[in-house]
This record gives sequence, C-alpha cells and structure tokens, in this order.
Amino acid sequence: MKNRVSRWLNNEQHLAYSILIPGCALVLVFAYLPAIQSLRFSFLRYNIKMPGAVKFIGLENYQKILADAVFWQTVGRVIYFMTVGGLLVMLLALGMALVLNQEFPGRALLRTLVILPWAIPPVVNGFLWKWILNGDYGALNGLLYQLGLIQEYQFWMANALAALSFAVMTFVWRYTPFITILFLGVLQSIPGELYEQATVDGAGALRRFWYITLPMLSNVGAIAIILTLIAAFTVFDDIVTLTGSYPTFYDATKTPMIYNYEMTFGMGRFGRGSAMAYLIGLLLFALTFFYIRMSLKKED
Repeated sequence: MKNRVSRWLNNEQHLAYSILIPGCALVLVFAYLPAIQSLRFSFLRYNIKMPGAVKFIGLENYQKILADAVFWQTVGRVIYFMTVGGLLVMLLALGMALVLNQEFPGRALLRTLVILPWAIPPVVNGFLWKWILNGDYGALNGLLYQLGLIQEYQFWMANALAALSFAVMTFVWRYTPFITILFLGVLQSIPGELYEQATVDGAGALRRFWYITLPMLSNVGAIAIILTLIAAFTVFDDIVTLTGSYPTFYDATKTPMIYNYEMTFGMGRFGRGSAMAYLIGLLLFALTFFYIRMSLKKED
C-alpha cells in the first residue's frame, strides 16, 4: 500500500491533483457555496427573525435597495471617502517614496518604521485614532494645548463632515505606507544613469521628475490608484471603531459596507442584505476589472 501511494505521488500529474484538490474543495465549501446561497437569498423575502415567512419575491429586494435613500447616502459618503482618501494617499505616498529613495543617514531605519501603520490591524488603528481625537483626554488636544495653540480642549468630530474627514484620515494613515513601498520599489529600479545623463543635458530636478520619474511610475501608479479605491470602498473596521460609540457621527460615516452589515446582521434581513451585497459586489467587480486590465497592461 505504501509503495502504491509512493508511486502514485511520484507521478507529477497525480501530485498536482493531490495538492490542488484539497484547496479547491475548501474554496468551494467556504466561498462559492455561501455565495450561491447568498444569491438565492437575494430573491427571497427572508428575515432570520421570522424564519417561517420566507417568500420568493424575485427582484423586489434589488428594487428596494436602489430606491433606498439611505443606501445612496452611503454611496455618496464612500465616493467622498474614495476621492479624498485616494488623492491624499497617492500624494503622500509619492512624496514619502521620493524622500526614502534618497541617500541619508538612518534611511534603512526610517524605511522600516514607515511600514508600521500598515502593519497595525485596522481595529487597533481605529481605536488609536479614537484615543488621539478624544475631546476630553485625547493626545491631539494635549499636544496643541501644551504648544499654546488652543486654550481649551476641542471635540474634533463636531459635525458630520468632520467625522467623515477624520475617518478618511485614519484610512490615509494606515494605507499610505503600502503604496509608498510600491512606489519605492519602482524608484529603486530606475537606472541612475538616466538621471545622470539628464543632468548633463541640463535638466533640472523638476524636469527629471516630470520626464523620467513620473513615466516610470505610471503603470504602477495606475494599479496603486485602483488598489487604493478598492481599499477605501471596503473600509469597515477603522470607521466602526472610530465613531461606533457616537451614534450621530456613526450614521454620518456609514458606508455601503457598514449599512450592509447592519441590514443583514443587525436587522436580520438576509434577503435584502444579500441583494445589497451583490450590488456592492458589482461595483467592486468594476474596480477589480480595471485593476486586472492595468496589471495585464503593465506585463505587456
């Protein structure tokens, strides 16, 4: 028996099957089957609190989601989140990558420290910024008070726009290091001879950046933008931990992902929640499609 198994595994095709089949089975059981079940739920009036009242209603769940004013409010917030957050991440990451690409004492240590915010779990990141922004004992208030810039402690999330903007800031703080590393990897691969030749030809720092650095970063930059937009669209933990204990501002920072969680697990409306999940999935599919197109373009 042992020899038979050994001979079977010595065949490359058999070995490949023995490695792939368990993984494919796990993906099928824990990913595709739940997705199919969720698709079935999306065509039902299914509230887990009333399991006996399940009824097939076709596309009614989708129609109600598309007519839901709260859903479109969350879409508007996430568009603001993606626009402001994406722009800040790109600009800060590019600036940090350019600095880290230079020769200076302690560069290796600084490169290591830069990645720390991204390595921190999102929940920890949200609680960290919640403590920093606290209006009673927050570190930001303490610092500004010690510097004499404020006379009394401020409640920073004083309105809906401020709460959403600070939620954006927590995302920017956490995600910028990842994009910085992507940019830095490309900058490190640019031959120094290009800059030396451009300098000899009389090109200044701005012209070298415009005609050498930016074109080299263009493909990776496009991919970085798509990745940032996807990450901003799906942000969840940071916002919930930052504003979860402030009901007014929690509603003001509610995104489609958070609203979907509330609809499904808070209200128990698995049918409508599943429909919303598929609508959100279509938006993410569009962003992922552009990401794949950019990746293939980069390889070509």
